[in-house]
Amino acid sequence: MIYRLLLPLLLLALTAAPADAQQRPLPPIGSLSGQVIDAETSESIASATVAVWRAADSTLTTGAITDADGTFTIEGLRPGRLYVKVSFVGYVPQTISDLQITRGEPALDLGTIALATDTQQLDEVEVSAEREQVQIQIDRTVYNTADDPVAAGGTATNVLETIPSVSVDIDGNVSLRGSGNVAILINGRPAPVSAQFLPAFLRQLPADAIERVEVIPNPSAKFDPEGMGGIINIVLKDDADTGLGGTITAGVDTQGGYSGTGMLSYGNGPLTLTGSYGFRQDEGVGGGESFRINRYADPLTFLDQNEDEDESGTSHNATLSADYALSSKTTLTSSVQFGLQDEIENELNTYLELDAAQAPTLNYQRQVEEDDDRWNADVRVGLQHDFGTPSARSGARPGASTGRGGRWGRRGGGRSSGGAGLGSHSLSAEARYNTSINDGLETYREEVIGTGELRELQQAQTDRDREEASLTVDYVRPLGAMRLESGYKGELERLHSDFFSQTLDQTTGAFAPDDDLNNVFDFDQQIHAVYGQLAREWGPLGVQAGLRFEFAQTTFTLQNTDASFDNDYTSLFPSAFFTYTLNETNTLKASYSRRVNRPRTWFLNPFPSYDDPLNLRVGNPFLEPEYIDAIEAGYVRFTSWGSLTLTPYYRRTTNVIRRYQEIRDDGVTVRTVENFDTSDSFGLELISSFQGKGVLDGLRGFASVEGYQINTDGSSVDADLQNNAFGWGGRLNMTYQLGSRLGWGGLDLQGNVFYRAPRDTEQGRIGSFTFFNLALRQQFMNDRANLTLRFRDPFDLAGFSYELDQPTLYQELERDWGAQQVGLTFSYSFGQQDRQRNQNRDRGDRGGDFDDMEM
Repeated sequence: MIYRLLLPLLLLALTAAPADAQQRPLPPIGSLSGQVIDAETSESIASATVAVWRAADSTLTTGAITDADGTFTIEGLRPGRLYVKVSFVGYVPQTISDLQITRGEPALDLGTIALATDTQQLDEVEVSAEREQVQIQIDRTVYNTADDPVAAGGTATNVLETIPSVSVDIDGNVSLRGSGNVAILINGRPAPVSAQFLPAFLRQLPADAIERVEVIPNPSAKFDPEGMGGIINIVLKDDADTGLGGTITAGVDTQGGYSGTGMLSYGNGPLTLTGSYGFRQDEGVGGGESFRINRYADPLTFLDQNEDEDESGTSHNATLSADYALSSKTTLTSSVQFGLQDEIENELNTYLELDAAQAPTLNYQRQVEEDDDRWNADVRVGLQHDFGTPSARSGARPGASTGRGGRWGRRGGGRSSGGAGLGSHSLSAEARYNTSINDGLETYREEVIGTGELRELQQAQTDRDREEASLTVDYVRPLGAMRLESGYKGELERLHSDFFSQTLDQTTGAFAPDDDLNNVFDFDQQIHAVYGQLAREWGPLGVQAGLRFEFAQTTFTLQNTDASFDNDYTSLFPSAFFTYTLNETNTLKASYSRRVNRPRTWFLNPFPSYDDPLNLRVGNPFLEPEYIDAIEAGYVRFTSWGSLTLTPYYRRTTNVIRRYQEIRDDGVTVRTVENFDTSDSFGLELISSFQGKGVLDGLRGFASVEGYQINTDGSSVDADLQNNAFGWGGRLNMTYQLGSRLGWGGLDLQGNVFYRAPRDTEQGRIGSFTFFNLALRQQFMNDRANLTLRFRDPFDLAGFSYELDQPTLYQELERDWGAQQVGLTFSYSFGQQDRQRNQNRDRGDRGGDFDDMEM
């Protein structure tokens, strides 16, 4: 069935160009090379930008970033007239005109290009060259967030809130295109915490440490199939060969929070060292209310519930990485990460029970005090060997740009010679060990309002410890006219959880264990996977196909009941990608992949949580993984003002994991997780990046809008569980260089807004959601320092609403995120760090562990 769906897309790609034979691009045959030096000292200039423009219509076709010795090579150029612009911060740009690639003379050597120092620019340090905010690549969209004022002083969560197709809920859970099952990677590897603690980890990862965010909605067979909604790769900043330098950042906000981060780096020859430390004190408030009708009871009963919430959290996060080039072809990498978090939360829930005539029968409150202590550590050691040509400097770290291609390699013109092109030949391996411990203590006190009568006093303690070890090996090599990628990943995970609860016996005055709640469980999982994929180009057509085989073995054991649940299974995950370059500004894409969503451990535990005795959460130990088959098509167009991407998509999910809610005869609402039959979703996403011209000069940003239909069949759980719903949403992110208009230097104004329309679910309806941020940033001290004023949710719009309407239960729920705040952040760079940061505005060179086919 899959090939039938892909075949029309491939035929469209193959037949689109012949409709106008004159538009078919000539095959790439040419190359440009040269060296960029300082005109006064004759020293080589590393990381200079070399941009190639088409003379006929002044369209940017491709480019490169120079190596450490100032050299560059750009391959895969099509015949025609060109001109080249060479630029670097602090130097006068130089344009080389009247260049022509012909079949008789395909290779042009530009020789030595000497750039003169721009003394005025050095004095004013006005950096006009900025990296594109949005970049379109074969399998992903890249959002460069390093200079976003709205996230200054914030966290990774704040950064993700600005990304199209990505949404973050009140608890910090991330979703992509409406799917909450999305894999979060850090520098191309899994985040160093389990999914359960991922929101907390993202809240302690400083936004200032993030270089860019890569959204991969349809990953290939090379990547872990976890994350049915796709992959979000957070790429952290990395400054190599900067000598000694660093950055310090401090911030405060009106909710009482404050933070401080520091980063120190040293790069010299084969050695690169980077260390960082971050501290955050977060304060927050929130709350909500709900109204419930128990239709199961006869006569009906009603319940009004209000919640006020106060949170305080302290976190520390430290990292240390060391890379050492053993030779010009072999590099050893290592990193250590340690995080510590303490969170205190106070909740006050007020309940008002009413009879069938809605007359009050009982009014009481439940005070909840939670104190959670968490820490995690992550250790990684890796080795990368390049069998090809040695890099220009022996200290080039794996994944770093060698100066050929950079961000230009996928623009639709020439193909860069760096990266993981068809001719690359490399072997990499990484061993990882991760451990985390979470200890929680909760106290629940329930008493009647007015009389103060004690209804219940309960104490609960949770101890969880988790260990994970993995080994990853990836091998890439040319195979004739194709590129072969293959690899192995083995992963072992162990989780131990001990929950103990006791309640005061008011008769004896002693606490007695809650045997119906207490539980101890162990979860063990091991996964072994191998993959292989081939890539090849036929002129403007590029094809990549792969297959991943996995064997998974899981055991869930409840020690206090001696119950054990085993689930061993094998899975195949095929993938295919097609691209067709119509011309240098228009590209067609199509892709298919299969993904999996494995149940989280708290989804499996059948013992109830007791935060709210009238709203219990119970796991399902029989829950099975869900699988998704995803198909996407795409049209990408580059223009003089930006880019436009149109993406229709279709996803079919089997064994759908969904939350399911029902009410018991005693009036208690029970939320659990079930496997629904199937879910089909199809939609259309439009993303546009723009760069203002003329009167709009200084304005840049991106806009996105998406519409989708979801059809779900849950008849295996309940015959009435059917859903046919339409949803849509959009996001706008704009930055304006206000200082250039007002004559105030580096003053930027940025705003972003997100809207999600209301949508039906299997059991109810989710309300609309709106979120808005605004920020002002002023740069000074020769661009080494900046001060950012951030307005988060200034109109107090952020919130959540849900309506459930079932034969046995009706419920209205509203939550206030308490997100409204004003923040002030100061950042200062010293040593070589400030210059490197300016250079990085023209670079998009480090892609984590992703090896993309240059299309």
